[in-house]
This record gives sequence, C-alpha cells and structure tokens, in this order.
Amino acid sequence: MGNDTSNIKENIIMSQEISNIDKVERNEIIQNKDEVSELRPSQFNAAMDLSAAAYSPFSKYRGSIACTEGFEHNLHVLAKDQYPGRAMGIFTSGGDAQGMNPAVRAVVRMGIYLGCKVYFIHEGYQGLVDGGNSIRQATWASVSGILDDGGTIIGSARCKEFRERPGRLRAAKNLIDHGINNIVCIGGDGSLTGANLFRK
Repeated sequence: MGNDTSNIKENIIMSQEISNIDKVERNEIIQNKDEVSELRPSQFNAAMDLSAAAYSPFSKYRGSIACTEGFEHNLHVLAKDQYPGRAMGIFTSGGDAQGMNPAVRAVVRMGIYLGCKVYFIHEGYQGLVDGGNSIRQATWASVSGILDDGGTIIGSARCKEFRERPGRLRAAKNLIDHGINNIVCIGGDGSLTGANLFRK
C-alpha cells in the first residue's frame, strides 16, 4: 500500500511539472510535423496532459511504452486521376463474409478516383474463366447503397476449371480482352492461394 501511495504522489508531482510547461512550447513540440520522427519520449509525454493518468491504476506502466516512428513517411499522396488508362478487375471468392460489400465499394471508388476503369468480375474465379457478361464495368453509382447488404453483390462461386492450367489461360485471355492489367481478390486463404497461382 505504501508503495502505491508513493507512486501516486510521484505521478501527481510529474503531472504538475508537465502542467507548468509553457503552452507555446507544448504546441511547438506537437505542431512541427517535420520533426515528429525526432521526438523523444520525454518530449512526447511532456506535450500531453497526463494529469488524469496520475490517478490511473495503470500508471505504473507509464514509461514502458516507447514512441516509435511509423511508416507514414513511406506513403505517397494519392492524387485524383493519377493512373489514367489503367484498368482493374475486382472479384470476391470463397464464402461470404461481413465486410465484403464495403471492401468492393472502397476498391471501386478509389479506382475510379485514381482514373482507372474498374470492372466487376461476377462469380469469382468462375467469372474469370467464363468471361463475357461475367466481366462488366463498374461505376460510382453501381456501388451506392451496398454497405449494409449481406453477402457480396458480385457473387462468389467455386471453379474447377481454374485449378487447371488451361482454365487459368482462359481467365488470362478474358482479362486481356478487357484491357485489365490489375486484379483485386477479396477472400480468404484459398482465394489468395488461387490468386498467387494465377500470378505465376
């Protein structure tokens, strides 16, 4: 009990010291985005108001979490019409799962935003092999109002032909016929194993 009391007192003193830091200095630490990667944990903690944490039962763990640089600096900005003339196909494969329609919508709208033609490939790998009407161009409006729909709006089916090389060659020809040079597969392990096999 005595040890807990001393920890609480130490945390209160630390919070008071942090509160005494000049607001301007605190804002400079937070707002200078170019130097975020160079922040020391002590500066980061000083920039935050930890007065509430002083009374937290988890306060003994403070200091065990270190600030690390994220991967955000590796991401380039995605600009509108960045990839004009490209075409991509999207299909769902395997069993239906929650979130398939929101994923389809996100891919379609981001593809259109980037300037790509986006194609639905209906009925998964079966649609890839069959081609024809199974591959249709998607529009911004074609994915409106699908977020709360169950299943997947573009369907999913098993395909024995795709397991064999001649079936995969037919699928590749169908993609070439539509000018599709990128595909997005939404599914589980089996679906992605099929996509990896197709890639080879």
